Amino acid sequence: MGGGFNSSVWDAFVVLAPFGVGMFVFVIVKAWLRKDWHHFFDAKHNTDQRLKLEGGDFSQHWSHYEGLAKLAITLSAGALAFLVNAIVNGRPPASEFAQHLTDVAPIVVGFFGSSIFLLILFLLWMAYCYEDYCHTANHNCYRAWKYAVTVSLGVMGFISFVCGFGWLGVNLFRQG
Repeated sequence: MGGGFNSSVWDAFVVLAPFGVGMFVFVIVKAWLRKDWHHFFDAKHNTDQRLKLEGGDFSQHWSHYEGLAKLAITLSAGALAFLVNAIVNGRPPASEFAQHLTDVAPIVVGFFGSSIFLLILFLLWMAYCYEDYCHTANHNCYRAWKYAVTVSLGVMGFISFVCGFGWLGVNLFRQG
């Protein structure tokens, strides 16, 4: 295993950080341009009549976010288990496939580990923000910066998930 870019778990954060920062800045700039500094979780609390007529609460949206996050977390954990098992049970002399797997393992572990960590943080953060929102009388506590953190955690978690499988696939089947 060389000392190149794939050689560290932390290399995954080098790839992910620009996406997280970019999404955070995007949400803040969007809020600044609209002069809209808080969001409503529940349609029934909106001031726009079209949205207010939809009624309802956040539970339907939560189930979608939670389902997608749980799927990505489960697949990431399975991929990590496969990766660790394949490396630990590898016997010398290593095949070309096993060598590629060993070479790319650190950054892929970083991607899948990041996906699990970020998506769990995403769910916890969103649950915290919604509870705070539900217990605030005028429902204006879900500020733009909180929304930006939510979006950044979710986007980085899912990009990390996709990058893990993409990086693994591209590097396992490369020639030479």
